[in-house]
Amino acid sequence: MKKISIRSYKNIALIQLYSQLLSQAPFLEIKPYVPPSFQQYSVYNNVDHHYPYTNQTDDIFLRFDGAEFTDNLLYPDCLSGTSCYDGHAGVDYYMPFYNPILAPADGYVLWASFSPAADPCPGGITPNGDQGTIIIAHGNSYYTVYLHMEPPLNVSVGDNVATGDTLGFAGNTGCAINVHLHFEIRKDNWFFDTVEPYTIDPFGWWHNSNDPIEEIRGNRSEWLWVSDSLIDDGDNGFERFQGPDWSYLNSGFNNDCWVAPSITNPSESQHYAVWVPYLENTAEYNIEVFIPAGVDASTEAIYELSVKNENGTSSKTDIVVNQNLNPGEFIVIETMELPSGSN
Repeated sequence: MKKISIRSYKNIALIQLYSQLLSQAPFLEIKPYVPPSFQQYSVYNNVDHHYPYTNQTDDIFLRFDGAEFTDNLLYPDCLSGTSCYDGHAGVDYYMPFYNPILAPADGYVLWASFSPAADPCPGGITPNGDQGTIIIAHGNSYYTVYLHMEPPLNVSVGDNVATGDTLGFAGNTGCAINVHLHFEIRKDNWFFDTVEPYTIDPFGWWHNSNDPIEEIRGNRSEWLWVSDSLIDDGDNGFERFQGPDWSYLNSGFNNDCWVAPSITNPSESQHYAVWVPYLENTAEYNIEVFIPAGVDASTEAIYELSVKNENGTSSKTDIVVNQNLNPGEFIVIETMELPSGSN
């Protein structure tokens, strides 16, 4: 019996499990920015799986876990971290002005320039001057795209970059109001195509139906972040999504954790996070979570365990945990037979 350990305290948590043998091996070694003191910037806006057409909207936003939204979809009035925004082709990390933006993997610079942004921008906002854009090829059919960069850019076309190299700095150039990094993944081509986009979601697709993005060019959204079997809330295998009432506490494993208010209806949750571990061997695993001590924990915290299938769909199991029973300890929430790889 082996264990997967997840360090956490959340109201709703999504623990995603899938086999590297059935998918693209993760290659993004770090998050694409210099981290803050609280380890990670949250994702404000997600990829729209229905569909990432950028300036084309269809009044449906489909999140990576299959949650569908039909209200408050258009930037800048959408609900950050949840339903933002219809047609979005990347993920947005909000951060301080001029925060260094880093290469998350080795690659080659294909594009680095300031050029006119879409006009009008999504939501009808006026472009904030020329947009700073960088595109990197990673030699594996994947291309990473960085938008809204502030001058000057730190790389030029033709440069080779290594993981952790500074590409430039966060800004709000082009179609942006607030300072943020728009981080996008394109597969098989770096070209910006609004009719048949090459965009996929680097956080994957976790639902029992097929990913609508795959219908466009046959490109499947996969989890692309290098991970480990023990995941803390600042590790590469973890991602927290923006919510209005997150609090960062100096308690828990390694003396830190994130907390959010409890709710009675899971469909109304605005606070969620994902963990995707890496497993060296196919085996039966105990899936463990660490419950911090000294906090007013939930009596019915929901952990969603999603296991990726060979066809790109996934099976989900909801585990309800009373977080008050074993504070300050790892507890087993489920035992599963799991394949090797990024699970």
